Amino acid sequence: MKKLFFVLISSLILTGCSIDNDTEKVNFELAGITGNDLPEEFIFGKTYEVNVNYKLPTTCHAFAGIDAKRSGSDNEKRRQIYVAAISQVKASSSCDPTSEGNTGTSKFSILIDDDEDYTFYFWVGVNSADEPEYETITIPVKETETVQN
Repeated sequence: MKKLFFVLISSLILTGCSIDNDTEKVNFELAGITGNDLPEEFIFGKTYEVNVNYKLPTTCHAFAGIDAKRSGSDNEKRRQIYVAAISQVKASSSCDPTSEGNTGTSKFSILIDDDEDYTFYFWVGVNSADEPEYETITIPVKETETVQN
C-alpha cells in the first residue's frame, strides 16, 4: 500500500511539473517619435510632464511605453535625454506586416535638477546605413520664471 501511495504521489508531482512553455513570444522594437510639446525654456528645480507623439511601425505592433533615459550620471550626461517609443509585436502574430502602424500620444516626466541647457534626442528611426537617427532639441534652463505684465 505504501508503494502504491508513493507511485501515485510521484506520478502526480512529475506530471504537474511540465516544462512546456506555452506563452507566446513577444519581441520589443523601437517606434519613432513624431512630435513633442517641450517648452521653450525650463525653470530650474521644476518637474515637467512632456507629451510625445509616436508612430508604430505596422499594425502588428502595440504600444508598450516610452523610454526616456539620461545618457549618464555626470552633469553633462545627465542633461542629455534620449527618448523613444517602445512597441511590442507577437512573434506568431497573424497580421499584415506591410500595413501602416497606428499613431498615439504618451508622456514622461523630468525633473530639471541642473541649471545648464538640456538636450533631448528623440529617436525617429534608422538611416540607410542602419544607424539611429534623432531629432535633437536643446532647451535652456532659467533660474526663475519670467513674469509678464
